[in-house]
Amino acid sequence: MAVALRQRPTMAPLVSAACYDAALRQEIFRLPARGASVAAARLRVRSQLPVWGFHEDVCDAAELVMSELFTNALVHTGSEQILCVLRAHERRSLYVEVTDQGGGPLGPTPRDAGVEDESGRGLALVRALTDAWGDRPAAGGGRVVWAQLSATAI
Repeated sequence: MAVALRQRPTMAPLVSAACYDAALRQEIFRLPARGASVAAARLRVRSQLPVWGFHEDVCDAAELVMSELFTNALVHTGSEQILCVLRAHERRSLYVEVTDQGGGPLGPTPRDAGVEDESGRGLALVRALTDAWGDRPAAGGGRVVWAQLSATAI
């Protein structure tokens, strides 16, 4: 599947509380910042998205995006817990968000991993699988890294 590279916006789309949409679905969960929680985050995505009616291809992509964002928060920050958000509008678009507690670099930066490198490809995968992604400071400290997937683009 050929995927065009996309510009990386600096702010995530926000949903206003004033405009409630009955088609909007949201799942929020917090997990301890440890290795076993990566699998737990993937399982939450894999369990929830079919309930919301998303096709298996979208579930696969979202599961991988969640895994990469969660792993980055785990490896590159001093977080004790990581907050995860899944937000869907009907079956057309999906928003994945991971919030850490800080203690790491200013923001995620994609690297050019070599053929022999064992890591460094996560954000390149996120960029390839999503319509947009970015980061912003979290309200209480730390960082929010988010990604938006279109169900029709996968």
